[in-house]
Amino acid sequence: MVTGTRRGALIAAGAALALAAGAVTAIWRVENPPMDAIDRTPPTVAELEAAARTRVLFGHQSVGGNVLDGVDALYEAEGVAAPPVTEVHADGRGALDDDAFLAHAHVGVNGDPFTKLDDLARLVDGPLGDGVDLALVKFCYLDVTAPTDVQALFDEYVHVVEGLERRKPGIRFLHATVPLTTDRSWRASLKAVLGDDDQAGPADNIARYRYNELVRERYADSGRLFDIAAVEATLAQHPTIRSEDGVEYFVLNRALAADAGHLNELGSAEAAAELVRVVAANAP
Repeated sequence: MVTGTRRGALIAAGAALALAAGAVTAIWRVENPPMDAIDRTPPTVAELEAAARTRVLFGHQSVGGNVLDGVDALYEAEGVAAPPVTEVHADGRGALDDDAFLAHAHVGVNGDPFTKLDDLARLVDGPLGDGVDLALVKFCYLDVTAPTDVQALFDEYVHVVEGLERRKPGIRFLHATVPLTTDRSWRASLKAVLGDDDQAGPADNIARYRYNELVRERYADSGRLFDIAAVEATLAQHPTIRSEDGVEYFVLNRALAADAGHLNELGSAEAAAELVRVVAANAP
């Protein structure tokens, strides 16, 4: 658990960064980002079946819901029976279906990722954790913004997950990058200048990029990385890479977006396909 004192110290450490975030304007460039591991083809029947045999506990908020929306369509397209998706509660209420591919819970409060780590620990340490093969928590784009101390947050994530791995050696933990937001519209940019910040500007996506690079550096070679940010930033040969003052970062491709931060039907299918592949690769 993240104590109130520790959470306060971590938030305070990041708050000082807000003064330096400023208003920035992105320059658009197209390059090949380091995302070769993202497979753009649909999951195979074998991958779908392997994932369906695996009991997964998935902590998330709204973008995670977008991912779940794409699961049934993947199974339907291949004529494979889709296992049920079961919702449980962050406080541990609910029951796992032995045949469920995904048991999921809406964890924590958007904007406070430490509450999501608290809920993940509560779920895994509780009775529900005894019936799980794989577990993961996905932060929201609102959890990592310009003021965030990304190193402190990542360190806490590692601390919590490694503690759970020691306590629950029978569970394999997957790791997720943080979702992105699209480029700001001129209206949103104007509102941000006037003080109505939607936390979807270049400085926010730069923070997400920095956090995601920490995740990739530690977990990319493990085979347990659900790189949703990589999925969101790429579509065919058109990656959405930006540069500001020599700092590169990625944004959510508008072709995959329902709004500034959520996924449309195509985006949901792309993200769901990547999750299925990662689950299948780690199936017991």
